[in-house]
Order: sequence, then structure tokens, then C-alpha cells
Amino acid sequence: MSTTIPNAWVHQFTAQLMQVMQQKTYLVRSQLGQRSTRSGVSAAIDTWERIGNVLLQPVGRHTQTVQLNPNHSRRGATMQTSGGGILLSPNVDVVRMLIQPQSDYRELLAAAGVQTIDKAILDGAIGPATTITTSSTTGQMTYGSQAMLTAHTIGSTAAIDLTTIIAANVLLSKASVPNGPKARVMFYGPGQETDIMAITQASSSDFTKNRLHDAGTMDGYDWQGDHWVQIPDVVDETTGVLVNMLSGPLDPVTTSRYMVLMYRDGVGFSSAQDPKVAIDSRPDLNNEIQVFLSLTMGVVRLWEGAVVRIEAKEN
Repeated sequence: MSTTIPNAWVHQFTAQLMQVMQQKTYLVRSQLGQRSTRSGVSAAIDTWERIGNVLLQPVGRHTQTVQLNPNHSRRGATMQTSGGGILLSPNVDVVRMLIQPQSDYRELLAAAGVQTIDKAILDGAIGPATTITTSSTTGQMTYGSQAMLTAHTIGSTAAIDLTTIIAANVLLSKASVPNGPKARVMFYGPGQETDIMAITQASSSDFTKNRLHDAGTMDGYDWQGDHWVQIPDVVDETTGVLVNMLSGPLDPVTTSRYMVLMYRDGVGFSSAQDPKVAIDSRPDLNNEIQVFLSLTMGVVRLWEGAVVRIEAKEN
């Protein structure tokens, strides 16, 4: 006797999954500006336009129009599909758990989707960016790669300190990035919070007015012009790390890893249609039930000066 999956279950599970994903907290995607997110992308590479800054020029009476000619270039977010399935026993009671209000399977897949998107944005912010050059004669596009600016990778294997935090913000300021916690976000790992909270200046009144030491965390607070967001790793029930959300450890001895300071509109996030769900029987696996989730997205750093990568000790 074969196992069948009612079509209504698939639709119900999909609708509930989309709802749960919206309720889940996007630690990284939620920090992006409105201008740096797109949805409904169907191209293999989503093109982001980059227009350089200009200043208006003095205009004389009856003179030729001054052409500002801002620099115009493009970046491309290469769309990548990520997915995975969960196998269930064909026992009817287990399968019915898929559409129950408190389905553990739905919660697990929703969390996986949210964390996958956050991971992609963090990697895209500090990884190679796809450049697009368009021929002025043929209109043909050619693709290249742009690494992060060497000067925008700072820090060391030592504990993070105030001097390094200030230096990172100065780099953004010199790149004309707007200041203030509504513009800049600092992503850091849980193992780095020990040194952040131990900064001597952290005991000053201007730092503790938000009662950071009472809260015991820097997560969610604004300091030094940045909004601080802690990015935990993906761990299993044994607390074993499955995926390092922030790159690292870089050094097996000192176990340092990167913190990422970025401008909210400095990274482009392109997503395709809603995540796709399939619930099917697997005849090749004794008719077990497979719940498969996939989503398609692309991320590209739009401006080199908008991101700083800070190496710091991981406790």
C-alpha cells in the first residue's frame, strides 16, 4: 500500500511555513535598508545600479549646460538556490504532525530558511562582489570580481578594543557613509561579547546609561554610532556548532573571527519568489515522506567603502 500526501496538506503547510518565517527574527536581513532589498527577482543575475556622487556647478548666463557626468557602474547579485529535505516515517500520526498548529517540522524549516538568508547576507557583505561592465558600443555585459578593500580589513587576533571600533567607524565616515545607529550596524559573535563588555570605557556613565551591564549584553544597543547585533552560530541540541554564521575561526590557535560593520544600504539583497515547499513520498527510501524546502536569493556588496571587516579574538 503506497503512502499518499493530500494536496491540501501541502498548501496548508506552505501557508503556515510562510507565516512562521515572517514571524521569525531576521537578525541580519532586518537591518538592511529599504533601498537595498528586492523581491520577485527572476533573472540569473540581478543588476544593481551604482551612481557616484556629484556637486552642482556654477552656471553662467547663456552658457552651455554643465554636464555633471557622475560615475555609473553596475554590480550583480548572482542568484543561488539553497534547499534541503527532512525525512519522516510514513506513520500517519507522524505525517499529520506537519499540519498541526505547533508543528516542530515547520518551526525547524522556517528557522533554517531565516538563518540561511542571514548567512548569505553576511558572506556577501565581505566576499567578492560581481562587477558588471557594459560596452558603450554593443551593450554587451561582461562580468568581473571585486574583493573588499584591503584597508577595510582591520583588527588582529587580540581582544577587540575601543580604538579598533573607532577606527572602523572612521573608515566608513571617510567613505561618506552616513553616521548614527540608524545608518550603521555592527554584527558580532557571542564569543566576542566578553571582550566588548570588558572595554574600560564600558564602565563610563555614557556607556552604562542604557544599563548594558544590567542586561549583560551589547545585543540590541546603540554605541559609538553603531547598532550592535549579536549573531549566534547554528548549533545542534548537543551545542555542537554546525555553521559559523560569522566567518572564522581564522586562526586555529587564537580562534579569532570577523566582526562586520556595515552601512544598511551598502549591501544589495535580491530574492526570488516565496520559498518553495514539496511534500512527497520517496519510493527509493521505503516510501518515507520527504519535506523539501528551497529558496533562491543573491547578495552583493554595492559599495566598497560601506563595509568594514574587523578581526577580533573569539573567546
